[in-house]
Amino acid sequence: MPGHITLILKYGFTFISAFLLSASALAASLHGQVLDQNNNPLSQVQVIFDRDEAATGASVVTVFTNAEGMFSFPGDYADALADALPVSARALGYEQVSRDISATVSDSVFELTFVMAATSNQAEVAPASAWLGRIENRQVKSSFILNCVDCHQVPAPEVRAYAGIIANLDAPDPLQARTRGWDALVKYMNYLSTWEFARGSGSDQVVDPDGATDGAYYVGNVPQVVNTLAEHFNDAMDTISGYDWGAPVIANDNTVIWEYEVPHPNAIREALMLGDPAQLWLADVASNNMIVVDVASGEQTLQDVPTNGILMGPHSLHRGADDSLWVTPLFNSIIGHKDMATGQWETWQLKTNDGRSPGIHDLSFGWEHELLSDERGRIWFSDIGNNAVGYFEPNEGNADIWTAPASPGREDFAPAMYGLIMNDEHDEVWYSQLRNGTIGGFDISREEYIGPFQLPDPNAGPRRITITEDDMMYVALYGSGQLLEFDINSRETVGIYDLPDIASAPYAATWDPVRKVVWIPTANGDVIYRFDPATKEYGVLPMPRTQAFMRMLDIDEDTGVLIASYSNIVEIVQGPRMALIIDPGDNAYPEKFTLANP
Repeated sequence: MPGHITLILKYGFTFISAFLLSASALAASLHGQVLDQNNNPLSQVQVIFDRDEAATGASVVTVFTNAEGMFSFPGDYADALADALPVSARALGYEQVSRDISATVSDSVFELTFVMAATSNQAEVAPASAWLGRIENRQVKSSFILNCVDCHQVPAPEVRAYAGIIANLDAPDPLQARTRGWDALVKYMNYLSTWEFARGSGSDQVVDPDGATDGAYYVGNVPQVVNTLAEHFNDAMDTISGYDWGAPVIANDNTVIWEYEVPHPNAIREALMLGDPAQLWLADVASNNMIVVDVASGEQTLQDVPTNGILMGPHSLHRGADDSLWVTPLFNSIIGHKDMATGQWETWQLKTNDGRSPGIHDLSFGWEHELLSDERGRIWFSDIGNNAVGYFEPNEGNADIWTAPASPGREDFAPAMYGLIMNDEHDEVWYSQLRNGTIGGFDISREEYIGPFQLPDPNAGPRRITITEDDMMYVALYGSGQLLEFDINSRETVGIYDLPDIASAPYAATWDPVRKVVWIPTANGDVIYRFDPATKEYGVLPMPRTQAFMRMLDIDEDTGVLIASYSNIVEIVQGPRMALIIDPGDNAYPEKFTLANP
């Protein structure tokens, strides 16, 4: 926002120089204020400290200003040096134009003033979803999002740059030139999808250079997608204006976002915070590796999931009630479990009684977002490969699956079993099917499906789901940009609620049992939404960067901080690869999260 940012750094040691501190300086605290050009305070501005690579703890720390424009970074920072202090302010529709530094020698206080000016071009801060406002037809938009926002945002900066290149071609028929250009790009993306999934299969599959229709991220209806791109992505796409978050920003001066960057190459998928002392566990689907980050120090190590030489590709992470880690793969039928107390891994490669290999996606969990089993101790899973739900018995390793019933009238929409939850009685599991706009349940004792229940838009794209203590189910509708509220006891839809930005591609829904709200991370909107079931109202928490492709979100049961990740895949896709710890700043939980004592 337009204005000045004042940072006050108080050092607990003898002042050396007003503008130059030695590398061995003691830790400093950072505080300040944001004002507009008329000296008025500005609230809910992001203030971002992009720290030195060698710094301990998080790579980047972000705080927000309060109603008086004041902010304060938590903790002290040895890498806060006055001559090289990478702190900046960020807000939608504004840009930083200058920075001045002054110092008060006697008090060892540094004051930094940033001047920011309004700009009509929001391209530096606006999310990719902002550009999709030009697609007015909702069904065209939902179909496009469901096809094209899988492994990266659309339109990401690279996509917009490509649009600018083909828009500026001096062609006799510009529409034809754009169509050919987008057709080539979409086929190339299908080529990459086929390559990505072939490399984990162990086969010698030859990738079709014209784009095969194989793999989870392929674009099946190429002509429709190409026509949408050619019609709506028809200019340089380097400016955007008039975008707003669409709901009240819920950040305050207690809100903190800690970001931990993971060095390339990687294909980060999901993150959990486990153990004591706290560690972030990140799945890298491009390897067998779990990346482990010490929350306090920031130190990173690799742990290999033992799979006897088979490429697992850790994908979905689930927290056990005993604080253990459960891992499911991207490529195969392996389930991994790590006992945090003993440090021991156990893995199972599942085969059903009739010889089929399950394509495991989610394991059964409940309202506390912890792994659940049925009364016989069986763990249930969604099988994306066979469009089924099934179980396995950890003691025996036995497994079985039941193929989902067809969704009437939607046989042409390729079904893909996706999210899975278990009810409070542990006698039903409920699922979402990504590709045909359908949800349903499975009665465990009767071994019978419940439903299916269709959403109005076949491209709604229901993804990850959650459930409350009262068996109310919430489903993130990725394609249509909505949240489904469904009562699994009455088998009835309570409501379908548009997100503040329907192009934001909500990836998951997570129930917060203390705050009594649903958290919704977005893949295309660079925000996390908070939904209050009592009022049916949204709040929005902006992330401190673009291309923040978010997937699952977990909640620490003691402190209430949110655990998430930026998860652009495959490896060559641009965008940040980070794990996140987010304190919403509402003091809703009895314990306060700090890096020193998480």
